[in-house]
Amino acid sequence: MNLLDFGRYFPNEETCIEHFKTEREKNGLRCKRCNNTTHYWKKDKMAFQCKKCGYRTALRSGTVLENSHLPYLYWYKAILMLSATKKTFSANEVQCQLRHDVYEPIWKMLHKIREAMGKRDTNYKPTEFIEIDESFFETTNTKKRKDRKIKRVRENQKIAKVLVLIEPISEKNKHNTYKPAGHIKMIVMDGSRANKINRGVEAIADNDTIILSNDNNKQNDIEKVVKRNYIIKLSDIKEVKKTLPWVHSAIGNAKKILKGIHHCNGKDYLQNYLNEFCYKYNRRYFGEKLFERLLVACINYS
Repeated sequence: MNLLDFGRYFPNEETCIEHFKTEREKNGLRCKRCNNTTHYWKKDKMAFQCKKCGYRTALRSGTVLENSHLPYLYWYKAILMLSATKKTFSANEVQCQLRHDVYEPIWKMLHKIREAMGKRDTNYKPTEFIEIDESFFETTNTKKRKDRKIKRVRENQKIAKVLVLIEPISEKNKHNTYKPAGHIKMIVMDGSRANKINRGVEAIADNDTIILSNDNNKQNDIEKVVKRNYIIKLSDIKEVKKTLPWVHSAIGNAKKILKGIHHCNGKDYLQNYLNEFCYKYNRRYFGEKLFERLLVACINYS
């Protein structure tokens, strides 16, 4: 959806509420008390009431808008801003565009949307072939610690380890060596041990998935999760970039966006920023339909 269409369809708060109610009805409602699926709308209470037991479900309940007091129009504009561009907007920029006085509610709103993006992507598992590698992203300390020097090493608190998995699309033409990128997933790891990497692979890959990785010792136990793991010697840099092109391209693009727009990212929230990058990367051909798809994700996940 572009800006002109958005202004025509959602000029005020009432149109956003009506559209949100309609979308909730399309996705289906289930009573939390009796699991009944038939409800009627009580406009004076801004809630759906179960026809069987009379239990009321607030319009925001069970969505990312739950426990939020921001107007629906704010949420719709934020979803538009995050979905309309290839890159993203900072919370400070969104606050300026919405002309909201307080920064924290806008920041929390954007992170809730990013969490919904991540939950939506967990429904997909590559079944054939994926490239896998790990990278290190710079982060900032969210907690102030006095009299403690932080060394610049991989275990540094300013460095977050990220597992990157991407699924190249196989071309039917055997003479065409170009393989476009398919689905991508980035997972912030809380350690460097092999079992933690294996859990990350197991979460998004089937047992029959073919893994292509480098010769990092911490990835050598992937065979416990999948049947086939082909390893490339890390010493041959040219061969690694040639055989694992999309992993390194995705890592570079993600780092540029995080550094260029958000500037500093807390380690506790890095996963949310990566969720947004992966969600939009996986749906880069959706065009203006991405707004509707992201809105559905925000309705289905809280």
